[in-house]
Order: sequence, then C-alpha cells, then structure tokens
Amino acid sequence: MVEIRNKIFRLCALLCVCTAMCMSAKTASAQCGLALKDEVMKDIIGKATYMKDFRVRLEPATNSKKQKEEFSILLNKGTHYRFNVKADSSCTDQIILKLYDFTKFYGSNYDESDGMSYDSFDFFCGKTQVYYISLSFAGGKEGCAAAVVSYVGNY
Repeated sequence: MVEIRNKIFRLCALLCVCTAMCMSAKTASAQCGLALKDEVMKDIIGKATYMKDFRVRLEPATNSKKQKEEFSILLNKGTHYRFNVKADSSCTDQIILKLYDFTKFYGSNYDESDGMSYDSFDFFCGKTQVYYISLSFAGGKEGCAAAVVSYVGNY
C-alpha cells in the first residue's frame, strides 16, 4: 500500500513540474509580443487609430512546410486601413504579412520581386467582408512578431 502511495506522489510531482514548465513557456511568448506591440504603436501614434493587434511566436520551418499564423478580421468598404509589422530585434529574418480572402490576394508588406520588406502597407477596402491575415518569416526561421491594424480614414 505504501509503495502505491509513493508512485502516486511521484506522478503528481511530475505532473506539477510539467505544468509549471508549460505555463512559463506561454508567459515568455506573451511578453515577447507585448513589447513588440508597443514598438509598433509608436509608429502609428498621430497618423492612424489603433484597431487590433496580432502577436505571434513562430517555430522554425520544417523541410518543406513554412510556419505561419493566420487570423481573420472584418474590414469595411470605403475605409483606408494601415497594417504595421515588426519582428523581434533578435530575429534576423523578415516578417511577412499577407492580406487575402478566399479568392484573392490583396497586399503584403513584402515585395517578392526584389525581396524587400516594409514596416507597413495601406489597404483601401472595396468590399465589406471577412479578410485573412497571414504572418510568417521569409526564411522560415523562428521568432516573435507583432502586427497592428489601424484606421486611417474613409475615402
């Protein structure tokens, strides 16, 4: 009977250690994204109105599968939006934000023709609907990034 109690105690202790490790990993990712969000917010102050932010921590890409995170957002017709992005300073890779719906690609901060990445790009919405945002790194490396969607005005 004592032997069974000892085994149960060891299992509970192991479970507590695993839980603590998982919780600390999530905390580190969240801190990385919050600091980046503050950096991006400095770029839009006085130029646009903050609407929503997206923070990601991407793992390194495997052989043929590029890591990315996707989000959905409702955008309104006749509105001028700005999408700002920033990667963690320790990341050597360029962050790529792509905006699309089910049938069409609308824009990105990354120009595939010359490999240049920009801090922001503007989108003039022609149709009220749900759009999708994809965040990834150009070389598939791991890292932390933040994107902020802001309202510039109506046109």
